[in-house]
Amino acid sequence: MSESPLSAPTSIISPAVGRKGGAGGKKGKKKKDPNEPQKPVSAYALFFKDTQAAIKGQNPNATFGEVSKIVASMWDSLGEEQKQVYKRKNEAAKKDYLKALAEYRTGQISQ
Repeated sequence: MSESPLSAPTSIISPAVGRKGGAGGKKGKKKKDPNEPQKPVSAYALFFKDTQAAIKGQNPNATFGEVSKIVASMWDSLGEEQKQVYKRKNEAAKKDYLKALAEYRTGQISQ
């Protein structure tokens, strides 16, 4: 009995190929503390938040994906000095986050 060159022998193929975790059990994800400070959003996310409503107003039937593509092309064509406005907002938010996170962690240690 000859095998065709296109078919692979079944003994080589593992049933766990392409699966996360393989044959082991499911590991539980560590639950997040709802009191932990949230990470700041990126400069692009700040820009997205500012421009999304205007684009949605001009194109009321646009899907989220279409709006995202428009915002992405606007971000790419934005000058570096205009991007700096959002990058500065992001840096300020990041400093506030790190400060709040440090306070949160010292409170956790003392408990």
